[in-house]
Amino acid sequence: MKSLIAWRWYVALFILCAGLGILIGGVGQMTIDNLKCQSTGYANDHFLAYCDSQRYADYEHGALFYGLERSAIDSIRSAEVLFIGNSKLQAAFSTKAVRDYFNAISVRFFVMGFGYGDESTFSLAVLRKWGASPKILVINADPFFSDKISQPARDALEGRPAFLWRLALKLIFQRVHRAVCLAGSYVCPESDPSIFRSARDGEWNWIGPYVKEKSVPIDRPAQTTMTPEEIAAASKLGDQILDQIGLDRQCVVLTGTPNSFLDSTGIAMALAASLRTNSIFPPPIDARRHSSQFGKRGTLVRAIRSSNDPDPAEMYLTPHP
Repeated sequence: MKSLIAWRWYVALFILCAGLGILIGGVGQMTIDNLKCQSTGYANDHFLAYCDSQRYADYEHGALFYGLERSAIDSIRSAEVLFIGNSKLQAAFSTKAVRDYFNAISVRFFVMGFGYGDESTFSLAVLRKWGASPKILVINADPFFSDKISQPARDALEGRPAFLWRLALKLIFQRVHRAVCLAGSYVCPESDPSIFRSARDGEWNWIGPYVKEKSVPIDRPAQTTMTPEEIAAASKLGDQILDQIGLDRQCVVLTGTPNSFLDSTGIAMALAASLRTNSIFPPPIDARRHSSQFGKRGTLVRAIRSSNDPDPAEMYLTPHP
């Protein structure tokens, strides 16, 4: 009997050691493969959302869907103003102007756009999973309401073992990467452009530089738009999605980030009229200046009443002319 118990202990110990060895080996290989990723963007509330490395690439889709970054999930749940859309929204509203504006009026916000062109399918999945209940929802609707889904989003939603294993390695790698590069900067080339996301407000921080900082004039003749049939299809899906979210349509704000490729403003304007939501549109300027309009041309949120007030969901909006 004693020999049987001892044998079981040996097997358990062997399995534990084997599992630990596999984990250490996996993290070690992940670290070696991705030492070129940037490390200067790490902070108490920032994580490595993306690195331009085939061995790392996207992390934030899986991290936000499976809740690996708990402080980010808490921020999504507690956000009074939530921004959703693709990378154009994420770029336009990841600015100091947005952060300063909301901090000045003491309103919690979170910018929850996703790269790879993801639109409503994945955003809705994250919102529903974590029970987000913003008082104002800002959507970059160009058109946003579509069944389009990227490969990183599909991988996250399917949750296959190989994907989950690599996701866990990326989580651990960030802790190792930060420590290694801090202790010996000569070990880390840091040549791969990277994007860090704030877990507090969701804003992206490009390190690399990932893109060159410059103003981009909007070339309206080069813009494409959507057909009436495509607008109608997006509107029909938008109706279903907004009904699922359950927020008063007057607390939903559609906008379009300026760009030279797509008439985002025109598309969002048509959808806002069809879906009976509020809308705010900037003058024809570059996307990074879009966010600065918060404090200069009008107020997105003039007041959000506390939960103790008679109507806590009432929002006061001043749309741009």
